[in-house]
Amino acid sequence: MVKKITQLENVSASDLTRSILDGVEQKIKALEQRLTSKEPPEFLDRKQVAKFLGVSLVTVHEWSKKGILVPFKIGNRVRYKREDIIATMERSRES
Repeated sequence: MVKKITQLENVSASDLTRSILDGVEQKIKALEQRLTSKEPPEFLDRKQVAKFLGVSLVTVHEWSKKGILVPFKIGNRVRYKREDIIATMERSRES
């Protein structure tokens, strides 16, 4: 087994500790910002999706079967995340 050794010169223990803690604090702040800034996802029913995309209900159903749109089933209701629909549209524009 090969041991990896890191040597630091001209760095005090307190400077190293402060540097590490600053990096960890930045990562924690970034994570907190990502978690708190998100709005709850908006769910649309099939009719809203069809109107949003300008297609028929049959097309929405077919795209769901093909995996183009990802439905969420809640009981006997089908919902779609608005952000997923927008992401799908952007991907189709790129290809």
